[in-house]
Amino acid sequence: MSSMVQIMGNHAWMLRRVAAALVAVVVAGVVAVSAQAPPPPVTSAPLQQVAGSLQMYVDPLPQMAKIRGYGFQQGRVVPVNLTIGMFQKKWKFHRDLPETPVFVYGQCADSATFPGPTIVARHDVPLAVTWENHLPDRHILLWDPTVPTAIPRNGGVPTVVHLHGSAHPPQADGSAFAWFTAGFRETGPAWTQATYRYPNVQPPGNLWYHDHALGLTCANLLAGLLGAYVIEKPEVDVPMDLPCDDDDLHLVIADRSFNIDGSLYMNSTGVAPSVHP
Repeated sequence: MSSMVQIMGNHAWMLRRVAAALVAVVVAGVVAVSAQAPPPPVTSAPLQQVAGSLQMYVDPLPQMAKIRGYGFQQGRVVPVNLTIGMFQKKWKFHRDLPETPVFVYGQCADSATFPGPTIVARHDVPLAVTWENHLPDRHILLWDPTVPTAIPRNGGVPTVVHLHGSAHPPQADGSAFAWFTAGFRETGPAWTQATYRYPNVQPPGNLWYHDHALGLTCANLLAGLLGAYVIEKPEVDVPMDLPCDDDDLHLVIADRSFNIDGSLYMNSTGVAPSVHP
């Protein structure tokens, strides 16, 4: 009988130990999940506070950088090859705002700008651009997990460039599935080449280039991956006495909201939170 009592006592003691262990596991699990939970959404109050604190017309009008997409040889216009990269840097949007982390285009990190440099091409003169990804392993903004998205296996920010409004071969179109990460470490299923060739055969006018990666276009554009592309044709421009050289100013209007720390605000809840959490 005493042996039976001892066995039952040991059994009860073991049950208490198991129960305590389960409670500890559950508590640890709750703590781990809580630590991974996304931060609460930003309300309109701090955004309005930042916007309302910025005085207008205190910064000079930015002069957008230009890259000439053609060359001269013995007085004749000739095609050229450009290399333009994507970089992370900090950008000063307003005198009274802290510097803002952005993704930007440029021929090097120091000269990269927001928006990207204006590429000035010449009508009927083809231009080859090698697009390079020098972005970090992680994005500076949130992205939408509810839509098909380019997600590399080994980290990195997928990008691919689309020249919006251009007439060019499909392999230079910047398909959303032709994305690539830094150093072409990983590429999307439609990626075929690092250099895009633009024939510039369409009428002169204003185009723009921007990121087009699957599921990340919104975040990458908000981060700063966009720029102007101009096709000029002197035979049309000169007789019309249009502004040229330093008098030809290109403007890009890009609407942004900022957090108190100067970082870019991105709505992470969507207009239908039940669909887009």
